[in-house]
Amino acid sequence: MRVTDLFDNYIFGELSSEERIDFENRLKTDLEFLSSFEKHKTLIEAVNQQEQRTHLKQILSTIHKQEFGSDAKIISLKEENFIKKHGKTFAVAASVAIIAVIGTVTILSTGGYLLKQQSNDITDLKRDVTELKYSQDAIIEGITGATSKRIKKYAPANIEGTGFALNNRGYFITSYHMVKNADSVFITNNSLDREPAKLVASEPSLDIAIYKIDHIDAIQNISFPFSFKDNASEIGDKIFTLGYPRRDAVYGEGALSAMTGFNNDTTMYQISIPVNPGNSGGPLMDEQGNIIGVIRGKQSSSEGTGFAIKSNFIKQTIDKLENDTLKRELTLVTKKSNLRGLKRSEQIKRIQPFVFNVMVYKK
Repeated sequence: MRVTDLFDNYIFGELSSEERIDFENRLKTDLEFLSSFEKHKTLIEAVNQQEQRTHLKQILSTIHKQEFGSDAKIISLKEENFIKKHGKTFAVAASVAIIAVIGTVTILSTGGYLLKQQSNDITDLKRDVTELKYSQDAIIEGITGATSKRIKKYAPANIEGTGFALNNRGYFITSYHMVKNADSVFITNNSLDREPAKLVASEPSLDIAIYKIDHIDAIQNISFPFSFKDNASEIGDKIFTLGYPRRDAVYGEGALSAMTGFNNDTTMYQISIPVNPGNSGGPLMDEQGNIIGVIRGKQSSSEGTGFAIKSNFIKQTIDKLENDTLKRELTLVTKKSNLRGLKRSEQIKRIQPFVFNVMVYKK
């Protein structure tokens, strides 16, 4: 989470009790953090005042039209006297707002607080699920004759997305933004009916969360298909992904379009694959079936432009774990992919048991 988002969550009361206490303790102990927050708070207050003035102006304009007609002219105050009287006040207010913006960005950037991994210009690809939508899907499947134990038996999740296996011992990876503050997490696919998962590691700054399921009978004896690419891919490389923007797995393909993500973020690739809500946490693969990244999000202003966390940062996250036993359990396969040389339909057939629909429940 960007620090500016954290500031907003505190100001608007969106932090949990524990997060709020941690935030206030940090304000007391970190003077640079406190300074950044005060400047951000000043900026928010200035923006709110401007919004209030604009709203009041719209109301007055509406009243004016109702009382005097739309053709009536609004007579302004005499500009010369008005500017003389209030010009300094407006200049000071504008200066404070500009200084607050520049100061906040400068301090956060130089102090290491501005996490480029997340931006308002990147749309998270978690899929929000509503009771109505879930009921509609159940009715449709009933009409078409399809059956689903999940629909009939279980309450709908709050959020759904994608995850994929790190090995055949039950460990899988998904997007942190999707599972943050989760009460419980389950996974399913054509091979696994529905399995509870528990969090074992996470790296919020990279939007990575690692989970484990205990009942892996359906996949433990299947040849694990993935290998994780150590070296960087190249611009123009053909790539593909498999994810759950809907209940069935959906395939997408494209090319690697840039070696960096939004704002030249070196932890990400930019990709030209149409990704949608539900694709968060999905695998990004090259033509040989090597994992080269984890789907992160898409650019809000440009359809068909997505971003993926590079696979070497998965390895770095695992290498930083203090639990040596867990670190050994999570050793990634980096040798030759079992999917090399296979046609795409065969690759997908082998991959599918290890790509999961992740269902997230929140209180």
